[in-house]
Amino acid sequence: MRLLPLLAPLLLLAACAGTPSRTDLPQEPTPHTIHVIQYGWHTALLFDGKDILSRSTKLAQDFKDHKYMLIGWGDGGYFVDDDPGVSQAVKALVASDYPALQAGGRETNPPLGVAPGDSIPLAVTERGYNQLVAYIDRSIATGADGKPVYLGKRLANLNLFYKGTGNYSLLNNCNSWVVGALRAAELPVSGFNLTARSVFEQARRISELQQTDRAGVRPE
Repeated sequence: MRLLPLLAPLLLLAACAGTPSRTDLPQEPTPHTIHVIQYGWHTALLFDGKDILSRSTKLAQDFKDHKYMLIGWGDGGYFVDDDPGVSQAVKALVASDYPALQAGGRETNPPLGVAPGDSIPLAVTERGYNQLVAYIDRSIATGADGKPVYLGKRLANLNLFYKGTGNYSLLNNCNSWVVGALRAAELPVSGFNLTARSVFEQARRISELQQTDRAGVRPE
């Protein structure tokens, strides 16, 4: 595949993400917990349903009574297609028409189909959580009437796809969006993050630091 020689240096660079340290952690109280979810090449975020729906003006219009909410971002054509092919995947990387944000209610953590080790908890401050929710709301495009623009099938209180804001590409993919979300939450995610692995490993390190910090143990 002709794209592979071009992608290889970028993927190697993406793997060289910075390592968060204990001094980078937020110093304020962290009453909220979110989870970074990894599945294959993708990452997404899992929220307490009541928490996020009480703050998100856009999601609250379409969802209610879910224990958790799973939210991710990707190419509009590939993300929404029930059976995307290779050509759609290539187009998503080099000529995406628009992004999409997927939101759906879940009743378990980790969600069905996700291994227990692929759900990482992160503690977030009150300010960081509000900034994170605002980031998600800004990621949902609205029409002239001010309402969200929906993609694909629209089933009330189930999985929904919204047209997203911004531009999807190889250098601004679903993992980049998760990085932006974590930074909005004032979490110390750094480096050139294009892969699920680089995002997930930083999330794992932050989670370990937070847990040892709460236990009063200084990490190695």
